[in-house]
Amino acid sequence: MLRLIVNHIGNVYFFGALICAITMSTAHGNESWTLYKSNKWLEIHYKKLPNGLLQVKGQARLSGAVTKSVIHALTDTESIPTWVSNVRSVTVLAQPEPNQSLVYTKLNLPWPVADREMLTLSCFSQEEENKYVLKIRSAASGSRAKSDLQVTDVDIKWTFLEYASDLHITYTAQARLNGSVPNWIANIASLKNTRNMLQSLRKKLSESPDVLSEWTLPPGDCDGF
Repeated sequence: MLRLIVNHIGNVYFFGALICAITMSTAHGNESWTLYKSNKWLEIHYKKLPNGLLQVKGQARLSGAVTKSVIHALTDTESIPTWVSNVRSVTVLAQPEPNQSLVYTKLNLPWPVADREMLTLSCFSQEEENKYVLKIRSAASGSRAKSDLQVTDVDIKWTFLEYASDLHITYTAQARLNGSVPNWIANIASLKNTRNMLQSLRKKLSESPDVLSEWTLPPGDCDGF
């Protein structure tokens, strides 16, 4: 259930998420968050990492939305390429546990950046009555397509807080794109991709307000994930 991959260079299953992640490194810094863009419902922040790349965080407040609908959007592998830029295909390879998914994502990135592929494992849990967390990380595996570069060191976290009329989402992501992509391109892409992905998610939920009785990915135990 990772589906998110880059949108600009010219963005659970979370797959929607992965788009932003592939442009970021795995390094961690102690710098405080800096505001990039904000409006009434969305804030994008970033940190400059020691290696020159950015770590990006998106926080969104979606009126009338619920976690179940977001999870449905992020796990609908057939529709993800229609609303997440630069995603060619998303394939669920296995479900090690009912609340986990092993996902292969094919990315179609803008020239001159070569296409990438990504193998990720996701885990979905409920931590409190109104709090859900989706974690996504790289899964070890040999390359399925030798001509493509692999996105590695993926580390994505979606946090959902449900309130009476709003859903508050915090999305953080980092990963290693690999190859020779200049930092300035990666930094611009990571910021714009996060914003674009959350905007697209908001639009999709408003246009198709699904009324779901069952989880497409049920919450379970993610201890040790």
